[in-house]
Parts: sequence; C-alpha cells; structure tokens
Amino acid sequence: MEAENMYANILVPIDGSENAEKAVKEAIALAQIHHSKLHVVMVATDQRYIQYGVTLGQDVMDQFEKAADKTLQQAEDEIKAAGVAVETHYVVGIPKIQIAEKLPVTLKTDLTVMGKSGMSGISRAFLGSTTEYVVRHSESNVLVVEN
Repeated sequence: MEAENMYANILVPIDGSENAEKAVKEAIALAQIHHSKLHVVMVATDQRYIQYGVTLGQDVMDQFEKAADKTLQQAEDEIKAAGVAVETHYVVGIPKIQIAEKLPVTLKTDLTVMGKSGMSGISRAFLGSTTEYVVRHSESNVLVVEN
C-alpha cells in the first residue's frame, strides 16, 4: 500500500482538552505525510444526568453545542492553516460507541487519532475510559497520543 493512500480519512475526536489538542497536532502531521482528510468530531452524550436533584437536560445540550461549535471551529482553522483538508462534525450519541463503531463506518475513516484521556481520573472511574473502549472495539486502526 502506498504511504500517500494508507490513511485517506482520519477521524479525530476532540473534547477541548489539552490531550485532544495534542491528538490534533499528531493527526495534522500524519495527514501531511499521507495526504489525508481529517474528520474532526465532537460527540455530545445523549444521556441525561441527574445531579444534586437537578436534571440536566436540553439547556445543557444547547450550551454544549455552542461550546462544541467554537472548539470545532478552532480546530478547523488550525488544520486549514497547516494546509490539510478537514471536515468537522457534531454528533449526539454515546461517545465511545460513536467514535469506535459508528463514525469510522459512516465517514469511511482508516485511522482514529485520539488523546490518551480527556476527562479527570475521577470521571473516568465512573464513566469508563472512552479511549480504552475505542482501542478494543474500533472499526479502524487507532493511534493513541501520549499525554
């Protein structure tokens, strides 16, 4: 397989964390070598949370979407400035399922580049590691970028 065709489409899930930013930089470098298109995605969970007796619902989802739009735009600007083709996607669903199983198929990606972690250790203990799930269940190859 020729290097330039090896990774035609690369999925880059981001969450606004420093680790996600490192993954974007790594994906840019790979895209420049392989002449790839980057698909940068933010996934909002479609599960509602009840915390301290208050249900966090549509208003929280609306706020997340606004923040996601800003984060996706920043990533898109950085990637375009590096001369790499990019599409951004905002998806609602269960993040680990979307990143590992659905998006690689629908976007026809060959590789997923993601940070080792994005949330705090306490959150990971309760929610499970998205990165670990993606590595175990992904429909494409996965590159995990060190913190």
